[in-house]
Amino acid sequence: MIQEKLTILKENNVITDVVYDYTQEVLSYLKNQNIITIEDQADVFITHLAMATARQYTDENVNSVDPFIYDEIKANSRYEEAVHYWKKISALAPITFRENETGYFYLHLVALLNNE
Repeated sequence: MIQEKLTILKENNVITDVVYDYTQEVLSYLKNQNIITIEDQADVFITHLAMATARQYTDENVNSVDPFIYDEIKANSRYEEAVHYWKKISALAPITFRENETGYFYLHLVALLNNE
């Protein structure tokens, strides 16, 4: 399912080839780190990652995660691990993400790590 979504986003010029390639690299990384075993486990995270990466090339901006929710994310026992993985994933990115996106990535990664 995630491959079909990414292909549709690319074919409809919602994401570029660079963004598409980045999401493929992240999927491989997640599998190699045993965070996921099949790509569709990361469907929501990868879709968000693709759209957020595309947003970094435009003036489109999103609000940060609600402070209450962010506190809940930080209280999760897998939070530090999520931060670690996000540093690795963001280092692969073709751009630098705006700070207001980060909380969402932590949320997705904590969810993925809790579902291992």
